[in-house]
Amino acid sequence: MVAVTRDDPPVCTEGWEALSGDSLPWLLDETRPNLHWRVLVELVGRPADSPAVRRARSGANACSPVAALLEDLQPDGSWASDATLWSDHRGPGWRLLAAVQWGADPEDPRLHAASERLLQEAPGEGGLAAEAGANPDAVITARALEAMADLGWCRHARVQEWFAWFDSTEDWEEDPSAAVAVLRASAACGRLALCDRAVTALDQRLVCSGGNNLTTLGHPNFHRTDLAEIFSAFGETDVPYREGWDRILAKLQRVQDSRGRWDRVSSVPMLLGLPGSHEPSHWITLKATRALLTYAVEARLPRAYPARPV
Repeated sequence: MVAVTRDDPPVCTEGWEALSGDSLPWLLDETRPNLHWRVLVELVGRPADSPAVRRARSGANACSPVAALLEDLQPDGSWASDATLWSDHRGPGWRLLAAVQWGADPEDPRLHAASERLLQEAPGEGGLAAEAGANPDAVITARALEAMADLGWCRHARVQEWFAWFDSTEDWEEDPSAAVAVLRASAACGRLALCDRAVTALDQRLVCSGGNNLTTLGHPNFHRTDLAEIFSAFGETDVPYREGWDRILAKLQRVQDSRGRWDRVSSVPMLLGLPGSHEPSHWITLKATRALLTYAVEARLPRAYPARPV
């Protein structure tokens, strides 16, 4: 048992006490329906098929940045672009994945058609490859798998092929961006053995490094990840708290501002032509808030909120 002295700060007895402010009104921005529906589901706890969620989601693809990402997407799922599928984050594959991470409406027929084309035509045997004839790329495969799971394609034969590739492939867990994407996709599609491999690898990396190489927060994440994304994924997939996470979660807690918001430090991939960094990010705040609400009590994080929200 840890001795508590009079000088020790009070610790959280409820998750919200780890927040330095109530960012929920800022997150529930009705001018950002792509964000609004995700906040309703992930923080407020509304069912995905509730009227409020469906109403917000229906407007998601008409607002920025989703509209800009999908502006070259044709009704048949093809793209009015000369870029190859995975070229330098400006290719159609990356644009599709970024739109999903930014809360695109999964019921949009164009998104359904684009997903079907990707599943049928994307290069790679087993896993996905950056180009025809190249070896499978773990991060591209994992991020595509994550997006297809979010869009409801878990039972597609190509998705099952990607899962099988991860089952039989070694060392993909060494890349935390691949591991966190595999975790989310595997949990959504019921692949529990892959969930365990991903969680074990992420936990080992976090504890060994203290999370020091994962403190640069960004959104969307492709070939990188960070503490907000990892612990949000842990919370989403019901991963139990593990010893040693307290000091890592404390680092995430400390970088929020006085209103309970987190800045985007890592620039969005520049070739997507989207906003820069070093400003409060709704999406990172959503992920970091979810992480602290899930684990703050077990991690005994210091209380940051000045009073109970009303």
